[in-house]
Amino acid sequence: MSFANEVKRWLSPRSMGGQMALVLVVSSLVSAASRVAAEQLLLQPADVIQQFKLWQLVTPTFIVPPSPLSFIFGVLMLLQSGAWFEGRWGAQRTWIFVVGVNALANLVTVALGFVSTGVFAMAFAGGYTTIQALWVAQGVLIGPARVSFWGFPITGYAFAGIGAAFTLLAGITGSWIAVVPQLAGLVITVAWVQGYTPSQLWLRFRSNQLERELKRRRSAHLSVIQGQKKDRDGYLN
Repeated sequence: MSFANEVKRWLSPRSMGGQMALVLVVSSLVSAASRVAAEQLLLQPADVIQQFKLWQLVTPTFIVPPSPLSFIFGVLMLLQSGAWFEGRWGAQRTWIFVVGVNALANLVTVALGFVSTGVFAMAFAGGYTTIQALWVAQGVLIGPARVSFWGFPITGYAFAGIGAAFTLLAGITGSWIAVVPQLAGLVITVAWVQGYTPSQLWLRFRSNQLERELKRRRSAHLSVIQGQKKDRDGYLN
């Protein structure tokens, strides 16, 4: 397949990577062009807490800062990761993962807004959280196998570490408050890939709950009968 055909396939709106890249470009441009739109789309813990703008837990998912590097890097990463995950997980599962990680990370950010005035007053875009989630998840899933990173063969775990390093370096060289959603998203991503998804956690909770209920019902009909032997207080019947 030629390079032109490969690019055409990636950019196709029928592919998940192309869809995510298109949403990133449109939502980022709208947010950058309109202050009113930015106030509604970006995550602002103050607005979520005070004005109950719950849609902001989801709307920043594909918004990146308005710079050429952010657009180019974001589009390329979504095209590559989108194609990889579409083949491995399918489109529906990948969309649930992307939106779910962002919503949970943004929920953690809002919760921190109750105790941190810096987090409370800041506006957050979620595009980097999305890119990081796909990058790190892909690396963890590849695991000890090899992947080509700019022509260098590295393990999937090393690939995931590089993705996480972008967030950590941004916090070290800039502001930790600015990367709070990404830090939360990093932890959630690793947990999600390891099987600790919201649905799986709910199933485990329900399973434990039902198990305790069955044990309680089994023992409810048992009663203690006093025995004749002095060394035993009684036995279950």
